[in-house]
Amino acid sequence: MDTSRIEQSIDVEKMQSSHVTLVGGGYGLACDLVRSGLGAVSLVDFDSITSSNPARQDFYSTDINRLKVEATANTIQRINPEVEVEGHVRDYCAIPREEHDQLFGDTDLFIYATDSFPAQALGNLEALRLNKPAIWIGLYRAGRAGEIIYYMPGVTEACYRCICPTRYQAFQNGGASVSSAGGTIFDLRFVDAVAGPIAVGLLTYGADNRFGQLIPQLGQRNLIQVKMDPNYRLAGKDIFAQYLGDDPANFSFTTIAVPMERDIECPDCARYHQELPQGSIG
Repeated sequence: MDTSRIEQSIDVEKMQSSHVTLVGGGYGLACDLVRSGLGAVSLVDFDSITSSNPARQDFYSTDINRLKVEATANTIQRINPEVEVEGHVRDYCAIPREEHDQLFGDTDLFIYATDSFPAQALGNLEALRLNKPAIWIGLYRAGRAGEIIYYMPGVTEACYRCICPTRYQAFQNGGASVSSAGGTIFDLRFVDAVAGPIAVGLLTYGADNRFGQLIPQLGQRNLIQVKMDPNYRLAGKDIFAQYLGDDPANFSFTTIAVPMERDIECPDCARYHQELPQGSIG
């Protein structure tokens, strides 16, 4: 695959030596990372493709009844046959720790593109324990807005649980489930279009180009929210106007990157958090 047209923006050599583990959806994102030079990807999902998937995910009607990891692996191979692809038809939460480390111990970045809260929560623990960067991608109700949360050891202070404590509490009370009904392929791709540069930025951190400098520029702003519906409100509040103001130009298709601080009472951090080294980004 000829990557010459993107090499001024992306450290392709570093991407080619990188391994991403993707849990759940994000199938189009996986393909776009391969187009950006990614050398190895592990796909973890136990679902099969149903008749409703081609309308809102990167599958085709001819894929119905196939395993999602199998169909995605085939697409990736068509993009770049040299990419190493492994598909694991597994429930991520059911993989024993020893096997988890055997399968994914050499991962350079975990991406949790799943609406399963237990998988998201476990992903935070595993990222902290293994000292690995991770991204969590989610759509809000009906696909009207979405979020990208990321963690990078030694750079960001706040972990996923620090940023989403109410989500943990809601799950303990029997909630924290958000229906994907109403979310369209445009909403998914809008969120992925933000998550993709974050992923490349984490994998090529420090490279002398715009993607390599993205994470240093973001600093502690590791909660990124995007708005697709101009009428989106969170608990009745326009969280985007809170930061961007009420100018008529602040309409839709907007992104905010919110600075986050570590929760000193976070139990996940208490187990695995490593203090930021001297000279790290604050």
